[in-house]
Amino acid sequence: MTGPHSAPVRSSVRKDSVEEELRFLRNRVRELEGERDAANRRLHELHASVAPGYPQIGIHPIGPPSPVPNPPNTDAFRASWIARTEARKRKYCSLNRAGNALCAWHDSRRERRAYPPRMAPPGHLNCGCTFEEALFEESLARHNIGSRHPGESVRMDPALRNPLLKLLEQRYRYRDGDFERDPITGTWVEGEGHAPWETRASSGSSKKREDDRRS
Repeated sequence: MTGPHSAPVRSSVRKDSVEEELRFLRNRVRELEGERDAANRRLHELHASVAPGYPQIGIHPIGPPSPVPNPPNTDAFRASWIARTEARKRKYCSLNRAGNALCAWHDSRRERRAYPPRMAPPGHLNCGCTFEEALFEESLARHNIGSRHPGESVRMDPALRNPLLKLLEQRYRYRDGDFERDPITGTWVEGEGHAPWETRASSGSSKKREDDRRS
């Protein structure tokens, strides 16, 4: 049989045990915070030690980490990127002889166009897709995701392609050309700069004009 003072004693013991555990947890939290702060300081030191202008893979001043390196922070490379994108638009988003510009997926299907010939709004194709979506389709195809070649049935359905593009843009700030940059330096891989694409766009325009004269 327990004595009249046994319950208060047990209660006091439990209270002491809880307080001791809380002290231990608070100390552990402070230790972890100190380790975190030390790791952050070391990370900043490593970032600062990287040579200026060298791409820092996965490091963005704002936003989530990126799976591709930052491009070189130079006016020349920015101008090259703009020129490259514009050349690709001329090649893949220009009107055909019927006055339509279509992505490869819609071009392979006899569906009603979203816009009449020569009446698509700026930045859009007659099928309703945007220039960015058409360029994304082409870039995916060159990396063996779908195809743009006539007669091949495996294509990237816009119902998958367009949400994927939006996800990459929002999550990683994807831009046309990111798949064609060197994973270490961030610069263009061989043959992917603006000059080769301007040549391809010019040759494509010449072929279209020749076809128009023959028709």
